[in-house]
Amino acid sequence: MKSLINKRNLLIILITFILLFLTHLPLMTKNILSADILLNNGFYNGYSWEISLGRFGLYVIGLLKCFLTIPHIDILISYFIISISLVILFDLFSFRKKEDIILYILIICLNPITSATILFNYCSIGYTLAFLCSILSVYIYYKEENKIKKYLFSLILIVVALSMYQAYLSVIVTTFIIYNIKLLLEKKKNFKLSLKYILTLLIGVLLYFIIMKISLLVFHVNISNYSGADKIGLQTLLSIPKKIGLSYKLFYEYYFTDKIVKNIYIKNNILNIFLLILLIIGVVFKIFKNNLSQKEKILTLLLVLALPIFLNSIIFTINDTKLQLLMSASYLLVPLLLITTIPENKMKYLSIIVIILFLRNNLIQTQATYLSLENTFNKYNTVITSAIKENINYQNYKFALIGSTKNETEINKLNYGFISDDAIFWEEYNLKKLGFERFCYEYYGLNLTFVSEEDYDKIKQRENKNQEIIYTYDDIIVIDLSYLH
Repeated sequence: MKSLINKRNLLIILITFILLFLTHLPLMTKNILSADILLNNGFYNGYSWEISLGRFGLYVIGLLKCFLTIPHIDILISYFIISISLVILFDLFSFRKKEDIILYILIICLNPITSATILFNYCSIGYTLAFLCSILSVYIYYKEENKIKKYLFSLILIVVALSMYQAYLSVIVTTFIIYNIKLLLEKKKNFKLSLKYILTLLIGVLLYFIIMKISLLVFHVNISNYSGADKIGLQTLLSIPKKIGLSYKLFYEYYFTDKIVKNIYIKNNILNIFLLILLIIGVVFKIFKNNLSQKEKILTLLLVLALPIFLNSIIFTINDTKLQLLMSASYLLVPLLLITTIPENKMKYLSIIVIILFLRNNLIQTQATYLSLENTFNKYNTVITSAIKENINYQNYKFALIGSTKNETEINKLNYGFISDDAIFWEEYNLKKLGFERFCYEYYGLNLTFVSEEDYDKIKQRENKNQEIIYTYDDIIVIDLSYLH
């Protein structure tokens, strides 16, 4: 296998790293929080939860970091891993033209999926490493000539990727399928080799499940029922026909609705129609240009039409899995197929114009998301600061935080959704208590006490007649966010 260390690839890494750094600079300079990030910043001790979900690889990453979560360092390392991933993809798909390379770098750097991945900084190294390993498993399989290394490394990389987050199964499958579509269009398809990779992937998935079961036994943790992770088995196999229809529904929801990522307000749904039409035209053009046989034509078209199944393949392995933005990394690979099939004529200029418009929208959405999250933090910070200042002289006061803010500004309409409009604190009592106390300690250096669950329930049921944001009830300082605008 040839070395990838050369001036061209080092330049790609540098450009990608700088673009990621500049695009997501607010993550390094602003107070951008979500409920999960608040609970897990500084020191992440939630690895028993991750292990119960089958993500034992994240525990290994945590061990290497001494379980510290330093956002700036974790994010910078994630940028570097993403940059390496692009070098691997460009070599796998034989990207040579500068404009193609620059376009895809921009697609990755500005995409909401990338933003969502690094936003969860306490897991971002694991998630980006899963992306890299997913791609590498296909790359090494097709590029390595030594048979032992080919199969062994591919197996290991599949297991590592899944151990970080099972959703990256979709990235493995999609990379493999899109690469094979490329080979078909270039009349270089080796069916025997492809079937062997499918077998390797199945063995890798089986090996992952075996190691997952062992990790549960070693750490004395029961598998979680979150998203149906505890229902892997016959029930999953029996639901496959239903999941095929669901995969097409998810494909539609991702590109044309606001359910997974916001599309409608910023008109991405319209741009997506153009991009998918251009993709189909590009594939058909390549089929006829390269004189594919009847068998190759049918297989290529079937693979393209079945792309939604491969993009959402994670739903076939775990019952009740609901696709959300953090699980959608496979969709980052679709533009690869578009770029490799664009005809070298006026169609290419049209495709580039549509992609540039799409990139503009992605940049707006990403920055609007960071502004939305920062505004939410500022709202909470202002009202909690006021509550503390007004009652700082009381000795035995406790706090209750109820209600939630409504985010209906123009900025919120422009963000990409997901956690952009969510509160900083979870609604569940124990998580809200932990989040509030952590917030006060981290930003004010104060060990404040949250009310008991019994008192909390009483306050929630009590009517706030004066519609006050901050008021006193017995010895409890109540902060009602419902009236915070």
